[in-house]
Amino acid sequence: MSKVSEQVQNQIRVSDKVVASARAHGAAVAEILAARSQEVQGPLTKATKASYFAIFEALADGLSRAAAELGKAEEDLAAERADDIPVRASRDAAAAALAMLLGLLRRTIEDHMGAAALATYGLSTESPRVPAKLLQYTKTVARLLGEQPAVVVSPLGSTFDTAVALQSVNKQSGQLEAAVGDDHREARELETALAARDRAAAAWSDAYQGTASTLEGLYRLAGYRDLAEKVRPTQRKLRGEDEGAELEGTEPAPKEG
Repeated sequence: MSKVSEQVQNQIRVSDKVVASARAHGAAVAEILAARSQEVQGPLTKATKASYFAIFEALADGLSRAAAELGKAEEDLAAERADDIPVRASRDAAAAALAMLLGLLRRTIEDHMGAAALATYGLSTESPRVPAKLLQYTKTVARLLGEQPAVVVSPLGSTFDTAVALQSVNKQSGQLEAAVGDDHREARELETALAARDRAAAAWSDAYQGTASTLEGLYRLAGYRDLAEKVRPTQRKLRGEDEGAELEGTEPAPKEG
C-alpha cells in the first residue's frame, strides 16, 4: 500500500472518531431528543427516536464514505508519484547517453573536418541539458547530417561517415524521445490523480464540517456538552494538524436541571 500523508491520516482519524461517536451514542441521544420533541409537539410528533437515530446513522455513513474516498484518492496519488521516479530516471539516463554521443560526434567531426565543420552539422554550441530541448537540438543535428553527407579519412587512417553517425544519433534520439513521451504521460496521470485527490479532499471537508457540526448541535440539544466539545470541528482538525480527542470510554453526562 502506498504511503498516505500524515495530514490525510489525521483527517481520517478525526473522521473515525466522529463516526464512532455517532454510532456509540446515537441511540441514547435519539431517545432523549425524541422525548423532548414529544414534550414540545405532542405525542403525534414525527420526530421519533427512529427518525433521530436514522439521522445519526446517515451522518456516520456519509462521513465514513467521504473519509474512505479521501484515503483511496491519496493512496492513488502517492502511487502515481512513486511511478514517476523510475520513468524520470530512465529519461535522464537516455538524455545523458545522448549528450555523451553528441559530445563524441562533436570531437570526431572536429578531428576529421576541423572546428569550422561543427556549425555545418549544428554542433557549434553545447548540447542542452533539459531532455526535451536536447531532443530538439538532436533532431537538428540529425537533419543536417542527412543533408550534408560526407565520408572523411583522417591522416591516421580513421574514417568518419555521416551516414553511420546519423544511424547512431537516430537510435539514441529515439530512445530519449520514447522516454520523454513516457515522462509526459506520467505527468498527465499525476495531474489527474492530484485533481481527483483535491476533489476528494474538498468533499471530505464538507462532510466532516457538516457532520461534526450537526452532531455537536444534537449533543448540545440533548444536554451532552462533553460529547459536543469532543466532536466540535476545528481548523486544526480540518487541516489534518490535529487528530482530535479520544472518544473511547466517553459516556453521556447530561447537564443538571
